[in-house]
Amino acid sequence: MRAQWRRLGAGGMLAAGLIACVPARAQPADAPLGATAESVLAAGRRLSPALRAASLDTAAASAKAGGADALDDPTISENYQHKDAGTSRMHTIMLSQSFPLWGKRGLRQQAALADVDASRGRERAAQDELDEKIKIAYAQYCLITRDIAVNREIADLARHMRAAAAARYGQGGGDQVAVIQAASEETTAKIEAVRLEGEKNAARARLNTLIGRPADAALADPVRPRPIPAAEPALAVLVDRARATNPTLSANNAAIVAARTRGTLADKAWYPDLTVGAGPVIQDSSRPLGFEATVGFNIPLPWGREAAGQREAAAQLDATQQRYDAARLEIEGALGEAIARLRAARATEALLQREAVPQARAAFQTVLANYSQGKGELAAAIGAERQMREVELRVLQAQLDQQVGLAAIERLIGGDL
Repeated sequence: MRAQWRRLGAGGMLAAGLIACVPARAQPADAPLGATAESVLAAGRRLSPALRAASLDTAAASAKAGGADALDDPTISENYQHKDAGTSRMHTIMLSQSFPLWGKRGLRQQAALADVDASRGRERAAQDELDEKIKIAYAQYCLITRDIAVNREIADLARHMRAAAAARYGQGGGDQVAVIQAASEETTAKIEAVRLEGEKNAARARLNTLIGRPADAALADPVRPRPIPAAEPALAVLVDRARATNPTLSANNAAIVAARTRGTLADKAWYPDLTVGAGPVIQDSSRPLGFEATVGFNIPLPWGREAAGQREAAAQLDATQQRYDAARLEIEGALGEAIARLRAARATEALLQREAVPQARAAFQTVLANYSQGKGELAAAIGAERQMREVELRVLQAQLDQQVGLAAIERLIGGDL
């Protein structure tokens, strides 16, 4: 029986979890969907309806900008003249075209192009938000897959404990209660296996939904989690990077440019535009009698429209600036929180791996050695095994917390850390 316990290996249950926590070697680029986070991220960027919708919004803004500086449609009119009896009647067909002056067409196009930049920023922000959700969901998928592997080791260990307790009871060195306890521990492991399999299916469905696939579509088991950087940059460095590359801030910056340009355009609404018209003069005989041309200017009068447009433009500019400041402060605060959580999770895992895991392993080895020699109770071995299980789950949870913190930081800075 002692040899049987030695074959179990006191660290057997820990091995599955601890080995799974070490990132594997880089997988090939054509790894099956689900094997790596990169494969799922690529599928999400390719298949997500939300990203396609954001891309179409950008295309619509670009198409609108293409005609922003176009002239208004020309106007064709007919002027009929009828004088006293006996004189000829005539009419004039006039084609007229308005021409905005003072750079108004260029300002309209600049504002429209800024709208395109803002739409691109929102499209990138949508992609970064989707990437964050996928990264977190994939980390949970990895966690559950590892937990299943650990639980499988526990179930195997519980079967051996039940066999050992039964053998000891048959030799008169134990009691029936120990056999029942061992069988109960094995049943608990089986129940946990069913629960974890359900959690894994739910995580798979969540990932499939995020990337625009049917919830029950096949997805490969994860091979490795995303690597965590050995050290993260200082908060000030990340804040500077977020200000430069965060797509939400970029979109707000473009909205400020658009609002400022429209403010300038509203100021120039007080300046008149030119209208030019020309056409033939035709008598009753339908023969052209001559040619007529007109030149006109509109007269901006202080009836409230232009002033209202200026007030509207000024309010919109202030609103976009306030939105930028609010987004910047929110991003900086979220960065501080994410870094704090990442550092705490990193420190927690290091402490668990350095102290709690060896301590739980040593306690388990001692209890197993005593029980294999006919000393102690099986309840002590079960308690030590559960303690090892708890430590392993805390390690996995600390690793998940790091993945969540990393995903949040990468969304906030607009790129990989």
